[in-house]
Amino acid sequence: MFTRREILRYLGLGGLGLAAPSFLNGCGADGATGFWSPTYAATILDARIAIAQAMADTQTPSISVALCDGERIIWRETFGYVDQAKSVPPDLDTLFCIGSCSKVIAAIATMILVDRGLVDLDAPLVRYVTDFRMASPDYQAITVRMLLSHASGFPGTDARNLFTFTPVLDYAAQVQQNLASQRLKHQPGEMAVYCNDGFTMIELLVAAIAGQPYPRFVQDEILTPLGMSQSRYALTPFPAGSFAPAFREDGTPWPQECTNGCATGGLYTTPSDMTRLARMLINGGEFAAVRILSPAAVAEMGRDQTSTLTLNPLPSFRWGLGWDGVAQPGLAVVGVTTWHKNGGSMLYGSDFFVAPEERLAVIITGTTTTYGSGTLAERILLNALAERGRIAQVPAPLPEVPQPEQAATDADLAAMVGFYAQYEALLRIEAEDDRSLTIRRYNDGVWYEDARDLKRRQDGTFSSDAQPLAAYWTFIAEDRRYLGVRNRRGLGHYLAAFPFGQGVEPAADLSPAWVARASQRWLLVNENNQSVVLALGAAPGTTLEAVAELPGYLLGFSGIVDPAGSDTRARMFLKIPIKFGRDLNDVVMETRYGEEWLRCGGFLFRPQASVPVLAMGDNLVLIGAEGLAEWRKLPVTGARAGIAGATAWKLYDADLKLLASGNGDGDSGANPTGTYLLLHAAPDGVIRVTVLP
Repeated sequence: MFTRREILRYLGLGGLGLAAPSFLNGCGADGATGFWSPTYAATILDARIAIAQAMADTQTPSISVALCDGERIIWRETFGYVDQAKSVPPDLDTLFCIGSCSKVIAAIATMILVDRGLVDLDAPLVRYVTDFRMASPDYQAITVRMLLSHASGFPGTDARNLFTFTPVLDYAAQVQQNLASQRLKHQPGEMAVYCNDGFTMIELLVAAIAGQPYPRFVQDEILTPLGMSQSRYALTPFPAGSFAPAFREDGTPWPQECTNGCATGGLYTTPSDMTRLARMLINGGEFAAVRILSPAAVAEMGRDQTSTLTLNPLPSFRWGLGWDGVAQPGLAVVGVTTWHKNGGSMLYGSDFFVAPEERLAVIITGTTTTYGSGTLAERILLNALAERGRIAQVPAPLPEVPQPEQAATDADLAAMVGFYAQYEALLRIEAEDDRSLTIRRYNDGVWYEDARDLKRRQDGTFSSDAQPLAAYWTFIAEDRRYLGVRNRRGLGHYLAAFPFGQGVEPAADLSPAWVARASQRWLLVNENNQSVVLALGAAPGTTLEAVAELPGYLLGFSGIVDPAGSDTRARMFLKIPIKFGRDLNDVVMETRYGEEWLRCGGFLFRPQASVPVLAMGDNLVLIGAEGLAEWRKLPVTGARAGIAGATAWKLYDADLKLLASGNGDGDSGANPTGTYLLLHAAPDGVIRVTVLP
């Protein structure tokens, strides 16, 4: 942890004569200059210190931020470097990807069409995208409102080709095609759980109604009228130096990231541009005498869309249209209504807060996802409110004081003990001899301790003395048992509660077909050859794992699935609102080339056991008409491979750890653990692989 003096020295504010190496600044109205506004000086100083600390703690290369009050941009500043080798800082026009903050733009685009009488929020999607289909017949009940408020029932996110280093211009069409074979996760409108694919379908809706591609509509109807001249989607490579890159561990920059779901997360912009969007919303849809939306449309975006949901326990998130929430809890506890949206891609993290009644807004964006953009945005607005006198002071963090204990009865323990699943974890709660609870998380055959010494408290929850504000309990909703969790959030001055997992009971034993598959591994064949996910080192394979303690289920690429009743489809079954039930898919077995392949969501995997082994010397590898990647095993671990005719290739060890990669012709190099080659080329292409000892 840096001391305050060290941070001030880093900023050049410590009286030591050091220039701040990476900050450009501006304040006042558009085009005005200066160090900072006479008002909000304390807010800005506090924010600069907090941002510097966050960057140091998380190795975030660069951050850009802006704060506006009514028609004035109070503060806009950049931090860090866009070229670390040459110590080049970003400037106020440097582009950052704002990820899912782009969903606010998607909602605005839709509401423009609503204002024009061309779209009805409560009309079914199929009225506008007439060729939309799903495997569940109830897809016809999905409305436009449900797409914008995460209530459609879609499985979640088609992650295939979503994050790449080259644009994938047909991603929205890919998502529609994938959904055609997918089941609904829940009934349309039953609950709201974070869902990217709903916003990707907004692209197709806008294109169908407006008669032009979604990015063009956004440019013509939102960005250009608002004067957001720097903002754009990554449809083509950007000029060098125009965007802030993320950096590898060795200090070299990653190429430009393309989030190909434009509506769900693809906009590159600047905080200065986003203040124009914020001021339009604050002004009821108008900016600089240009009306984008009606006041009614802005109000509808900012209205709680969750009040009529059937399944909505612990409503910590009150979704708006495009907004993560219309009452950000850290501001709500001081009586200030704030619309908020978080945005993350693989390489960028952002938050966008708008307090319409206070006429305040903040946007912060940076080149990691770990620096705490939401906490920083919350901090900036709370300090601004305190400095202008709207609140007496920034609230202090809640004290870490355990509640009084209350002896746990057998019934209390029985209500907690068992298995719970969510989209990214399988949990087990066990009672100990002293009547405390332990929570363990399953990973690769081992149950790791997550929390221990959880004691029953007077309010009926379980928490430890060491972390008294992290509380657990169970509740019943729609005849399902859920695990709830409540913990301290943001600056630590409030608690938020979520459905954290769904109870899962042991079931009948797996069929012989699924038992046989549980010992196999499959390898990915249809991800883009410029995938950011694979470049970051994600293993391009999956397994189906049977858990001895919880018979009847399998763990795989998309979490827990239930194979009962079918030898070819293991079904997603969790229904957890808000966050922890997101991105679930069925596992489907397909027969290709006389062997079983595995499909999960948009991803297709081939069996690892049948990967052909290369011979020493020259080998020809044929790419099929579908353009699926080909896998080959080296004849000897660590053999060297010369590659010609590929568009891209990657070398992995036996555990699928990435060892080397390249685009075009290349040489795997001498790598003693190299085992598998992943090869990409155009459909019907031919790759020559020369293997040397």
